[in-house]
Amino acid sequence: MKHSPASVIRNGVDETTYRKYRVPSGELLLQMVEILAQERGGFTQSELMQRLGVSKAVIFRMCITLLYHQYIERHPITHRLALTRRVLALGNSAICEHNLIEEALPIMRRLRDLTGETVQIGTQFDAEGIVLNQIPSTQAIRIVVDPGTRFGLHCTAPGKAILAYLPEAELEKTLKAMTFPRHSASTITDRKKFRQELEKVKKVGYAVDLAEGVIAGLHCVSCPIFDEAGYPVGALTVLGPSMRMAEAHFSSVAEHLRPLASELSAKAL
Repeated sequence: MKHSPASVIRNGVDETTYRKYRVPSGELLLQMVEILAQERGGFTQSELMQRLGVSKAVIFRMCITLLYHQYIERHPITHRLALTRRVLALGNSAICEHNLIEEALPIMRRLRDLTGETVQIGTQFDAEGIVLNQIPSTQAIRIVVDPGTRFGLHCTAPGKAILAYLPEAELEKTLKAMTFPRHSASTITDRKKFRQELEKVKKVGYAVDLAEGVIAGLHCVSCPIFDEAGYPVGALTVLGPSMRMAEAHFSSVAEHLRPLASELSAKAL
């Protein structure tokens, strides 16, 4: 089949074939899931009707389908609809063919024991990051973030670690979709300076953040995890309070982190 120069091809499917064989109802369900993924607080049925431009009856049928299969849940008081952890589980399985999350657990425990701090694995989700799993620190004072929590790519070590190794075209597209809100005095809010930060990450092989995100006093060191094609599918991160994990300790943390991130990448082959 010949394609016109302007034809869009995604995952081997050209636009002409897509328009001929697409399933509108399935497409609406996917659009609804993507909309719900934008807001952790969820949406009402009326808000979803406005976003999708469909009737109340159509929204009702889609909600019943997703509720029954446990992909969304309805808040008992506000009646707002939100995605469940079941969607996160699907994302976990899609990270790589051999279930990277399961492979990561023993490595994460080793890294936690070496550093004494909380260890997380996360990935990119559009213009945000998402925490997939964690091994909490054994310290009395520790920072723990629930799996499924979203994080900014511009203000976190895992976000920087992943973005630094994206193909240039994909990186540029992601940067255009990102916002750069300031969360602290150290947050990078300028796109040009952020690109310079990514170049630094590639030079040293790991990313850091100095309490740049929404959690005050949180320091992180992170290394990318690659698939068999060398694509950054996630990031392995050590995080702890600044009073314990000072900037002067970042290089020693990275010494533990880099070989274990490489070991995890090898398991994804």
